[in-house]
Amino acid sequence: MKIAVLGSRGIPNRYGGFEEMAERVCPLWVRAGHQVTVYTVSDHPEKLEKLEGVEITHIFNPEKTLGLAGQFIYDLRCILDAKKKDYDIILQLGYTTSGIWSFLWPKQKTVTNMDGLEHQRAKYKGPLAPFLRWSERRAAKRSKLLVADNPMIADYLTKYKTPCTTIAYGAEIVSTTDTELLKSKGLPTQDFVLHIGRVQPDNHVKEILESAKESGKTLVAVGDYSTTYGKKLYRKYQACENIVFPGTIYEKDVVNALRKHCEAYLHGHSAGGTNPALLEAMGCGAFVLAHSNPFNASVLGGLGGLWNSEEELTAMLQNLPNKEVQIEQGSLAQARIEAHFNWPKIAQEYLKAFEGIN
Repeated sequence: MKIAVLGSRGIPNRYGGFEEMAERVCPLWVRAGHQVTVYTVSDHPEKLEKLEGVEITHIFNPEKTLGLAGQFIYDLRCILDAKKKDYDIILQLGYTTSGIWSFLWPKQKTVTNMDGLEHQRAKYKGPLAPFLRWSERRAAKRSKLLVADNPMIADYLTKYKTPCTTIAYGAEIVSTTDTELLKSKGLPTQDFVLHIGRVQPDNHVKEILESAKESGKTLVAVGDYSTTYGKKLYRKYQACENIVFPGTIYEKDVVNALRKHCEAYLHGHSAGGTNPALLEAMGCGAFVLAHSNPFNASVLGGLGGLWNSEEELTAMLQNLPNKEVQIEQGSLAQARIEAHFNWPKIAQEYLKAFEGIN
């Protein structure tokens, strides 16, 4: 099959979940004998033409000058280019800024990963929420098959007539990491908890910071606090001696070392779907304390702990399990990733889905 992957910023991954998925599964599709192209922004920091056999097509991205409007233009240019090529499958990752162009999607060959419930995210409140609900409907109508990354998302999507299959994200198992690397970055190596994520209300960052403040537990808060909301939180909590703000960390080995050596990974994601950061923490064997919602609960499968409020999280931080229990939980988390969220399994599930409609 000739497969095109649209809707992400492209590969190699320097951005997020969709990009990580594309980087992991597309080479596996190539090894299985398929021809694969990933559409990538023109301003990607690495100007590769091919990665592990995967063709990379760079498309002009005016986002830096036009902001959000630039993302709409990038998505339009991607689909117009893809329509000129003889692809058997077009995998559309998300619909936030591409759904408006769904009338151009070749329905008989389009598979859409519907991501989370975007219209429920706090960052899309106001007039954006109705637009995203409309965009979701358009994407569902113009696709041959929908992909949900979480069983709860699949249940939600049953309201559409378009067939839907559930295919999760994946993560790697990280066995060993170097504490010296953390020391070299001025980061704690023990007796700390960790939060990594976008600094936005629906990720419950405020609750996590407040819980650290109240419990006195050392928190490493990794993320971009230069946004309007981030600056507000930073101003409020920067004086807390037990909260470390290292900013955004892009080096994967440093991030994995933090996950590997933390006493608990605090996960506040709440708005839909299987979150890649949660899987990556589990792949590192971290003990997870996650916001209580059906999406996180289904991924954890009974592991770790679930909290509904900053008071509950504060109590959990004041009563963390001993090291032996943390290690046992970490081993079970890695086994769960190995069994249910490994990239070869996910790559094969996508191919099976493609073959079913091709």
